[in-house]
Amino acid sequence: MSKNYTQKENTITSKENKELVRHLFEEVNKGNSQPFVDAMAEDLTLTLIGTTPISGTFKGVKEVSEKVMPRIMSSFKSQPRVVIDRLIAEDDFVVVVAHGEGGVAKNGHPYNNTYCHVMRLKNGKLVESTEYLDTSLVNAARIGQYGPNDQP
Repeated sequence: MSKNYTQKENTITSKENKELVRHLFEEVNKGNSQPFVDAMAEDLTLTLIGTTPISGTFKGVKEVSEKVMPRIMSSFKSQPRVVIDRLIAEDDFVVVVAHGEGGVAKNGHPYNNTYCHVMRLKNGKLVESTEYLDTSLVNAARIGQYGPNDQP
C-alpha cells in the first residue's frame, strides 16, 4: 500500500484551523481585513442568514470582496470590535460565537450584534462560512443599505 504524501502534507489540524480563525478576527479588529481576504478559497461560499439587505449566499472571493464587504463596511461610522466568546473546532469546522462592541451604524444606531459563524476550512483556506446574527438589529441599523458615499 503506497502512502499519499500529498494528502498528509495538506492536512491541517482542527487546532491549527482554530488558531488561524482567531488570528483572522484579531487582524480585522485591528482594521486589517487583508489576511481574511487572503484566507478565502477562490470557490468560497458565504451565507448571511435572514432577509436583510446583506442576506444571501455569495460565491467566490470576487463577489464577497467586491459586493458584500464594501456594503457592510460602508454602513458604519464606527466598526464594531468583534469579541470572540467561544471558539470551537472539530475536523474542518470552526465555530465562532462572538459579540460586537463599540459599533455605530451610519444612521447613528448602536450596532453591537451577537454572532455565530460556522466556518469550514480546507488546507488553511476558508471554503464555506455561514453567519447567524440578529437580523432585526441589521435592519434597524440599516446595514447594507448605504453605499460608500451615501448619507442616512
